Amino acid sequence: MRLLLPVLLILCFSALAQKSEFFTIDSIPKQGVLLDKGWKYQEGDNMQWAKPDFNDSGWASVDPLKEITSYPEILGSTVFWLRLEVDVTQKSPRPLGLAINQAGASEIYVNGILVHEFGTFDTDPRNVKAYDPIEHPIFIPFDSAGHYILAVRYAIQPDLRYTRIFAYNKNRVFYAKVVDLVKTSNTDRAVTLYKFGLDIVTLGFYLMLFVLHFAYIIYQRKNRIQWLLTIYFSIGACIRVFKIIGQNESFLAERFIYLNLSNICLAISAVCLSIIIYRMARMRFDIYLYLVWFLQFIYCIVSYGTSAEDWQTKLLLLFNIYNLAIVIRVVRLGIKKGIKGFQTVLYGIFIAILGLLVLSTGFQFLNYGHSSTGLNELRLGVSTYLIDFIALIGGISIPVGLSLFMGIQSRETNLALSKQLNENEMLKNKAIEQEQEKQQILESQKEMLEIQVNERTAQLNQSLENLKATQNQLIQSEKLASLGELTAGIAHEIQNPLNFVNNFSELSNELIDEVLEERKKDEEERDESLENEILADLKQNLTKIHHHGKRASNIIRGMLQHSRKSSDVKELTDINALCDEYLRLSYHGLRAKDKSFNASFETHFDPSLPKTEVITQDIGRVILNLINNAFYAVNEKRKKGEPGYIPTVTVSTLLTDSKHFQIKIQDNGLGIPEHIKEKIFQPFFTTKPSGQGTGLGLSLAYDIITKGHGGTLEVNSTEGAGADFIIQIPI
Repeated sequence: MRLLLPVLLILCFSALAQKSEFFTIDSIPKQGVLLDKGWKYQEGDNMQWAKPDFNDSGWASVDPLKEITSYPEILGSTVFWLRLEVDVTQKSPRPLGLAINQAGASEIYVNGILVHEFGTFDTDPRNVKAYDPIEHPIFIPFDSAGHYILAVRYAIQPDLRYTRIFAYNKNRVFYAKVVDLVKTSNTDRAVTLYKFGLDIVTLGFYLMLFVLHFAYIIYQRKNRIQWLLTIYFSIGACIRVFKIIGQNESFLAERFIYLNLSNICLAISAVCLSIIIYRMARMRFDIYLYLVWFLQFIYCIVSYGTSAEDWQTKLLLLFNIYNLAIVIRVVRLGIKKGIKGFQTVLYGIFIAILGLLVLSTGFQFLNYGHSSTGLNELRLGVSTYLIDFIALIGGISIPVGLSLFMGIQSRETNLALSKQLNENEMLKNKAIEQEQEKQQILESQKEMLEIQVNERTAQLNQSLENLKATQNQLIQSEKLASLGELTAGIAHEIQNPLNFVNNFSELSNELIDEVLEERKKDEEERDESLENEILADLKQNLTKIHHHGKRASNIIRGMLQHSRKSSDVKELTDINALCDEYLRLSYHGLRAKDKSFNASFETHFDPSLPKTEVITQDIGRVILNLINNAFYAVNEKRKKGEPGYIPTVTVSTLLTDSKHFQIKIQDNGLGIPEHIKEKIFQPFFTTKPSGQGTGLGLSLAYDIITKGHGGTLEVNSTEGAGADFIIQIPI
């Protein structure tokens, strides 16, 4: 039994060894060694699974080279592991690398040691970010002959949509090649530049054509076809920009966005191309064109809403072939119409279709694509460079055809213009001959016209002088009218102090007589207290006589100032007193002219308003004019006999801030109609009957306030409810 036990153990180990699968690497060819066999898969997460001594015999076999969408169980998991046992039979003289494509986030372990991490790996699915290295090689420590365990800790980014549009990669679970690190790194840079260069050449063509046609728009802004071509070329450039970014973007979420943006731009470009061809052929839009728009719209929605479906590329090819078929139909109709240049567009479309078919055939059947391990070896011995060249020519053929069409059209336009210019030259020569004949006639008439012009100019100058004189007379009439109203008010106002002077003078004479009689009496009969009392009354009377005399003098001085021409010299003036004085003068002046006139007035003066430097005569004229207008408005409304109506004019002052004060004159009269409110400050505009106004009062008031004092004169009015005139002047 002791001899049998070792034999049984050896047989068991041999049996177990036979069940294990190894991937053997004995040499590294130019294209590298694709790790396509022996992979095992286990859902879950355990760091012990990275160790080389872990027994993975119970794990399921898996082919990680397939697209991740073909493994629903993988897409439904959060974290899983892949393991592969690799036997390296001999030491490589050069460092080895691993070129990888994948569709998730991963950590790469070799014999339990973490050698690289791709993307953002996390056990919380919300933090996972899928990352595709795009076969950029990384170092892997297969540096000597031996047995290695390659373990991949893998996480899926939830709700991630994959795409195959414009992409060389197939969203594989885990595609890995063991390569010569140095050579493959150099090849990777060369292939990346090669792919980038192909797109840059196409992008350069589109940008060049965009700039050319945009410059053309500057001189022909109304040319709709040029505008459409400029938009078409700009969208074509956007397609290449998003395609370049998307194909070189390793984070799959961003790659999906950029490649779908490029796809959407492709759909818009197809729609724009169809519109351009219809415009060039001078055809109305029809159901075929609308169907192109509809199909492209549906394709964009389907492309953005699905994930890495193989039929998407076929659907794109089908829709674009339909779009090109409609374009070819319209081009043929344009050729039948005899529109020159459409042949070049047709040739460009055929070349584009050829490029599209060659590229699609290469992707579907010839294993076309570029990777860091070099240019792919296509089936049937077809050259990758040939496909690239045909695809490049096809990508720029339609834009070049459209530009050539516009060039041919420009040439035809230039020929027509040259013909027209020749005809114009002939007409010009005839016109010159006729002009020479007319010139002789004009010379004879010129002297006569100069005489007539001089006579008319003299008449116009005389008319202008008369107009200026009339204007000055009207302005003077306005001032005289204002002076007449003021004089009537002064006459009434000055009567009161004169009456007081007369009354107190008579009373003083009587008091003097009483004093003289008292002094004639004997000293025993004289009453000194009575004499003192009479003298005191006499002194008081003289004081009142002096007060009312000064009041009359001030009124006369105001009248003289108003009648004089303004001196334009500003003086410190009590605005409250000025407003009060002119309010009363206006009221009494109107009462003197019209005995039936009657109205009430109110004052609301700001006691904090300081004396202010203004041109007193001018401000007085403005206040008097506005108050006269207010009394006129309330009197006209009173004449209509509205029951319960009390005509009222209110004058108020207000210190609005430290730099401005305000004078407001309000009335509850007829108001100003809305349609004439903007005209009231215009010279010679008046709403009063003929003979009652010159139309210059408000115009002069506006000029005095705005130009003479740097203030504002505004009006707020509601028809039938009154008007407010607001003067605001800086202190």
